[in-house]
Amino acid sequence: MNKKILLTEEKKEELEKELTHLEGEKSKEVMESLEQARRNDVSEDTEGLNMVLQEKEEIEKKVFDIRRILANFKLLTKKKCTPGKISIGSKIKVLRDGKESELRIVSSVEADPLKNYISDESPLGKALLKSKVGQTVRLKINDNKVEYKVLEVC
Repeated sequence: MNKKILLTEEKKEELEKELTHLEGEKSKEVMESLEQARRNDVSEDTEGLNMVLQEKEEIEKKVFDIRRILANFKLLTKKKCTPGKISIGSKIKVLRDGKESELRIVSSVEADPLKNYISDESPLGKALLKSKVGQTVRLKINDNKVEYKVLEVC
């Protein structure tokens, strides 16, 4: 039995939009490029054709992956704040090297370091899921010791 992938409404909508784009506009562009490459192809020069075929294959793989996710997800609903329990969807205020930041624990599908969305499967995500407000999480990353003090959970 497959484990459900937890997605926020925002990520679900983003994936649906990307799927529509890939199956519509992007697929049409690639098919037109493929047709053009076939017309321009000289028996000895197939580089252009190969590049288009590779792009087509990458799009098909991405469509397959998105469809698989959307067929096997569970919507992560916003629940009221539970400060004593860190779980997927929790927003956590942490202190690291004297600086405060807010992290959000999400599934690996949604992980995005630029947004401070931390995967529940990452070392930091796993450590935070086991912690509580007031605790310090210690990690060793590339021979560097890093500490995050949990200030708030919501």
